[in-house]
Amino acid sequence: MLSLSLPLRRSIAALSKSSSGGISSVKFLPLKSRLLYSNFSSSNYRRPINNETISNDDHATSSLPHTHSLSNGRLKHRLRQGLPLTGVVTGQYRDTDHVEMLGLMGYDFLWADCEHSTASPDHVLNLIVAAERRGIPTLVRIGYGYQNIIGHTQKYMVAGAQGILLPQCESRENVKRVVEAVKFPPLGLRGLAGERWNAWGMARRTQQRLSTALSIAECVEEANRHSVVGVLVETRHGLEALEEILSVEELDLVFIAPTDLSSDLGLHGLIRHPQVLQLVEDTVNRIHRYNQEMRINGKGWHPVSVGTLAVSTDDYVYWRDRNVNVLCGVAQCMFVEGAKGFMDAVKEYEDKDDGSG
Repeated sequence: MLSLSLPLRRSIAALSKSSSGGISSVKFLPLKSRLLYSNFSSSNYRRPINNETISNDDHATSSLPHTHSLSNGRLKHRLRQGLPLTGVVTGQYRDTDHVEMLGLMGYDFLWADCEHSTASPDHVLNLIVAAERRGIPTLVRIGYGYQNIIGHTQKYMVAGAQGILLPQCESRENVKRVVEAVKFPPLGLRGLAGERWNAWGMARRTQQRLSTALSIAECVEEANRHSVVGVLVETRHGLEALEEILSVEELDLVFIAPTDLSSDLGLHGLIRHPQVLQLVEDTVNRIHRYNQEMRINGKGWHPVSVGTLAVSTDDYVYWRDRNVNVLCGVAQCMFVEGAKGFMDAVKEYEDKDDGSG
């Protein structure tokens, strides 16, 4: 069990009490599930689900050496169950401290962005290692145009990503390419070797304090079961092909990206424009209807999670009320909001002081 230093405890207390003029990222914490700072392991913290109690055995199982977040399958489970998840998009690949802080604050996953950044697989590797240190998985959004280059995608999986997010998805074939890159045979075409996700062949499973080595075959089975396939639908062409996209069995998440969607509509950057909001909401409803139809048909289909952007807590509440279960904040926006709020408060105070003089 990690013992928090006095300065860190004071920092956490200050963050918990911060107002809108303080560090705003705390406001993105999931509404029904807060981080229990007094009861976590530094190597693989698992946040409580609602009022769930985590026993010491749970921590002993998930926090031993040679354990990658892929092994517990929590992210995949919550996606498949349509449960709430909160992530953060970051392209700030030269700073890993903020990634660890996000893990300590209780976010569910990191979204490493390689589309709107110059990050290479080496850069993303550092983000993944930092995230794993604090027990949160990483999903990597690859750059647009890489749909047909499986080897490129695999570099991020080798680095330890739990899954891949494909931008500009517009067809079933696009989704299948991601499945081929993320999954091992027979589900996909991913190449097999000793890598971070399987502890370079030294992976172990521990239950009731009994540790046993995992074979490569067991690791592959676990990876195929727990790895994540997600796509971004962000054009009208993609929306037209939505049912076709949803038909790929291994798909876990459809993220409706409002920024590019606004651009495609000629409303560049107006992500809260009524036309954009309505189109996103209509797409959310289409996904839920599709899930319901597949459930009624009794084909054993799992629900596909639906996500979108939440650059403020108002966004979070708005979309949760409309049955979006995956919401992502943006690290850059969090920094700007916090820094701007602080400077606004400084200027207000100094202007008042100047007036009284």
